[in-house]
Amino acid sequence: MKKRSKEKAAEDGHQMPSWHEVFLYFLFLGFVNVGGPVAQITMMYNHMVERRKWLTEDRFVKIMAFCHMLPGPEALQLAIYVGYLKRKLWGGILAGLTFIIPGAAVMIILSWLYVTYGSLPPVNNFLYVLKPAVLGIIAAGIIKLGRAAIRNWFLAVLLVGAFAGMRFAGINFLLILLLAGLLNLLVVEGWPRLRRTSAALPLIIGSVGSVLPFANTRWFQMVWLFLETGLFSFGGAYASLVFVQRGAVAQYHWLSDGQLLDGVALSVATPGPFMLFTTFAGYLAGGVRGALIATFFVFLPSFVFVLGGARYVELVRDNRWLQAFLAGVSAAVVGVIIVVSLELIPTALVGWVSIAIATIAFLVIVLFKIDVVFVALGAMAAGILYMIVRGFC
Repeated sequence: MKKRSKEKAAEDGHQMPSWHEVFLYFLFLGFVNVGGPVAQITMMYNHMVERRKWLTEDRFVKIMAFCHMLPGPEALQLAIYVGYLKRKLWGGILAGLTFIIPGAAVMIILSWLYVTYGSLPPVNNFLYVLKPAVLGIIAAGIIKLGRAAIRNWFLAVLLVGAFAGMRFAGINFLLILLLAGLLNLLVVEGWPRLRRTSAALPLIIGSVGSVLPFANTRWFQMVWLFLETGLFSFGGAYASLVFVQRGAVAQYHWLSDGQLLDGVALSVATPGPFMLFTTFAGYLAGGVRGALIATFFVFLPSFVFVLGGARYVELVRDNRWLQAFLAGVSAAVVGVIIVVSLELIPTALVGWVSIAIATIAFLVIVLFKIDVVFVALGAMAAGILYMIVRGFC
């Protein structure tokens, strides 16, 4: 028994931190994790593996593989998972909350400032620089997602088909993702196996459809939109843009494309998960209550998925059917993100200067491998400088 416990401890990590250490570390992380998922995960690797010795490198990689399969923000899910490993259920909840709350509080304050003073010239001057830089960051993220998702010619076909279906045929993007996953599953595993597992799909779709007739209030619409975003945003934070743009902008008109991009720009400048732009969208839709609804329901699935599935990591990673389905979904996600990004372009690129900013941000990430956090900080500094210069002109 002792030998088995030692082997498990060696697999999970070198040290078992106290409750006090877990709380302080993830609270610290909640205040400093600026720059998006890549920067956040890199920071956690440096802290958890190299400095604090909480995890071995092999354990960290296995956890990341599991989190990459889940919809929602990978960095938050990694934090929840490590908290769960070290202090079980309440440790996972504590780690997740302390990772989110500082950034969410900052985002609510920024949302209030935006609504109150957003029409003032200094704010517009700041966002004039930041928005095209964010668009360049998103474009670089699409390139990265595409490289990871497209592993064969059929997945490339699914990407193109998803783009064409959403852009030119107006097919609902959730239907596109479902079809892409099923088609890749069919190609990889064959029809006989797929037929045996497809019987549950009508029940799932029917149960969702039975709830929709009650969506007659704004609050319910908000709950469903942000819960749906957290449940189905495969591909991470950039995929969540699709849900919010299609729901909050195109369907409900709670905000415009320009305001959505402003929210994304503010989320880049805010510590916490990149998906905190949903907090901004919720604030514009329903004030502080809307922001709290958006934040709670968009991140709720991450807690459920990680805390409920942590013990089944190896089984999930080795499931060929699930891997094939998710591979198809991931390829289609890239296509639908491209569609939404194209719709955001007119609000960000309003002249040669903004085009140059977006191009520079894109190139320094893709060609020179500059970390996103430094690009975001550079854009913020340039925006502040531009705001000051314009103020004296």
